[in-house]
Amino acid sequence: MTDVDGALVARIHRLEIRTELSDLVARYGHLLDARDWDGITTCFTREGTLSFHGGSVTGRAALRDFYAEKVGAYEFTFHYPHSQVVEITGDLTATGVVSAHAEHGVDGTCLLAGVHYHDDYLHEDGRWRIARREIRSRYFLPWPGLGTDFHPS
Repeated sequence: MTDVDGALVARIHRLEIRTELSDLVARYGHLLDARDWDGITTCFTREGTLSFHGGSVTGRAALRDFYAEKVGAYEFTFHYPHSQVVEITGDLTATGVVSAHAEHGVDGTCLLAGVHYHDDYLHEDGRWRIARREIRSRYFLPWPGLGTDFHPS
């Protein structure tokens, strides 16, 4: 194999990783919206952690219970990832930031959330998974309040 061939193989491998990570982010939102609590845990490593304002949850069993309780309390959810910036940090590791918004049904009202997910990814058991996800909320407001109540930080 020539240096050019090796460089091309490396570039293709990086593109494959980026595509797999993009699919992971999309799958996460799809599984949340489908209320597939067992499925959502497979997006995380065995000891994956979700951090949020006020706490964190670690491990698939705890993640399942967390999502069933917290997300399950909404009448509906729709999660929309918009962009993902990825840095491949090793053969089996990467980091990323996902910009997204989500809609949440509460008492017949739609609340809109703007979030950034700060992720650490790990290739475990033959696929890319979230090792650590930190949710940073930008806003969480009812649709009518977006025009009057939104104050960027």
